[in-house]
Amino acid sequence: MIPKIFPRNLTARAVAQVVGNPVNTRLESGVGNCFPGLEFDHRNLDRRFFPGLVFEFTDNGARLVDLDLSDPALDGEANLKKTLSGDTGSKLREGIWFIEQITQDGTTITMTQDGDDLDAMTSWRLVRSLEQGNVTIQLQRRPVTPGENVPPQTVTLSANRRNYVDAQTGVISSAYAPGELTQSLCSPWMHDFRDCACYYWASNHPDIVLAEDPAGETTASGPPSDPILALTPIDWLRTNRASSAPAGTTASDNRPGQMDHYEINQRWQDLAIVLQGREVSSIYQPQQPEKANPLDSPDAVAVRLAELATLEHAVALEYLYARYSLKNPATVTDKTLRDDLVFTQHEIFLVAVSEMRHLRWANQLIWSMEHAGLLTKKIGPSLGIADQIPVAPDPSRPPQLPAMRGVDKTRPRQLRPLLPEVLQDFIAVEQPSGFLDGQYAEVLATLREKQYPPTLEQLAARIIADGMEHFSRFRQVQVVLRNRKPTDYLRSTTFPIAPKGDADGTTAFQTYNEILSELQDAYVSGDMEDAVHIAKARNLMFQLDAQATQLADKGLGVPFFVPIGVNPASKTRGGNK
Repeated sequence: MIPKIFPRNLTARAVAQVVGNPVNTRLESGVGNCFPGLEFDHRNLDRRFFPGLVFEFTDNGARLVDLDLSDPALDGEANLKKTLSGDTGSKLREGIWFIEQITQDGTTITMTQDGDDLDAMTSWRLVRSLEQGNVTIQLQRRPVTPGENVPPQTVTLSANRRNYVDAQTGVISSAYAPGELTQSLCSPWMHDFRDCACYYWASNHPDIVLAEDPAGETTASGPPSDPILALTPIDWLRTNRASSAPAGTTASDNRPGQMDHYEINQRWQDLAIVLQGREVSSIYQPQQPEKANPLDSPDAVAVRLAELATLEHAVALEYLYARYSLKNPATVTDKTLRDDLVFTQHEIFLVAVSEMRHLRWANQLIWSMEHAGLLTKKIGPSLGIADQIPVAPDPSRPPQLPAMRGVDKTRPRQLRPLLPEVLQDFIAVEQPSGFLDGQYAEVLATLREKQYPPTLEQLAARIIADGMEHFSRFRQVQVVLRNRKPTDYLRSTTFPIAPKGDADGTTAFQTYNEILSELQDAYVSGDMEDAVHIAKARNLMFQLDAQATQLADKGLGVPFFVPIGVNPASKTRGGNK
């Protein structure tokens, strides 16, 4: 199995992400075929290969187009900065100058061949082939117009070739202005934006996007309130800009309704800006960024992870309970309703399983730090159930953990049937944050520090990446059920918890606590090679599923949160203690 890819450079993985700058626009994500490149034009890196100077690669060679005395690379080149600030700099600002020769490690390259200038591509490739280290260039002044009498003038400069990114952090040099790396890629007013001659689109050309809601009004970050608009992909190049009709499945399906080449020249301003995969045609109001400062110690990370594990546990049980409240598709005669039930049960089950996986990974992070000798006190497995679930009554604000930062509101954990308001609560819990998923932002920021093994950061990042799908899955369920009454798809709109003394409820509750006991034993050792307890817990989960289904057929739910006269194993840290 190919593992998920996570960016290594600090710019790409910044905790406060820049809206509109996806990870694949970062320097280290650039593809190998450098010209023009899918994410940016690599020539725009090499135009600043020499500190303080900016070049363009033309059919007459590498032409000097600017002197940049504010270039931070000049801070380490005191002599060069003094030279460019004096008479030599003044001379270079007059007339037209091209690179005549480049020397590095005793090898000199002349930027001509048989008396003719090298073309743009060749001169760029020669510059791109330079290694890090000292390089000497010889600049020659040329006539501005053919026949102009220009006395022979040359300037020779030496400096270290620019390091395009910081060696420690991977952050791209601040010498590059915003948009400089993509300035030569396809533009809306160019014909090749319609049908790119390179047979692929540059990254700043969206194909299929999501619509804004409502179009043209001031919008806050986040998906529209209408779940259909939130989930329906539309064609960005459509001629009818008011249309929110779904995009076709192939390019030929979409082609008749798209702008043509010359229409783009006239209407390029009508094409919407796309942020976070969604069209934005007017003022964009990003969420107030929330800093995720690293926690002050490994022990603090472990405590935070233990809290997060209890939240993962609580919502997993809420989702499972809601799933069992749905009617059995096999007993439904209406085929459309049966299909909707199968879909809904499947999606909720996938989210619940994912939350169980996060519970396991949070505990794995704790025991990994313990085994690495990073903890001063033993935290132990975290299998409790959070008492309170964070909610976000303001749609423009993400849900947050009470222990992490202030929240708008919390609600008690609840076992409820999948009523519309319950589904909305689930959506609120899973609503994506405006920064690296808010629940784990501080943990991830801490695990990036050098004292932690890199595998810990990768695992925390997997939790974040894996959790981004939950919100979309619940929105899809909302679309499927939006035109149905709860009585259509629920066994009971109340779907009560099995009362104390119910035989099936007692059995299911016992099985659930046996699962926790096995997980407790597995997480205590943290031995990846010892899967005995995990295997037992998995088998018990299948038993619990069958028992919960039998209980649901009686119109009752598993009493996950309520002790019903059965004492869980003393070593279990479940929510029933």
